[in-house]
Amino acid sequence: MPPSTFLLNLRLDHARHMLRERPELTIEQVAASVGIQDALYFSKQFRKAYQQSPTAYRKRVLKE
Repeated sequence: MPPSTFLLNLRLDHARHMLRERPELTIEQVAASVGIQDALYFSKQFRKAYQQSPTAYRKRVLKE
């Protein structure tokens, strides 16, 4: 696995944790806090990795 892919996966995993634990943060704030400045790029990569948008993921986990 290339280092850039490893780093992206690490950032997305941390973002997933933040989406669960910090519901007061916007998607843009979560993206920026894990080191991804472009929220659209973050959302596309999140959807690619987890087959759902960050907003849908947050709604699902907060419902549980």
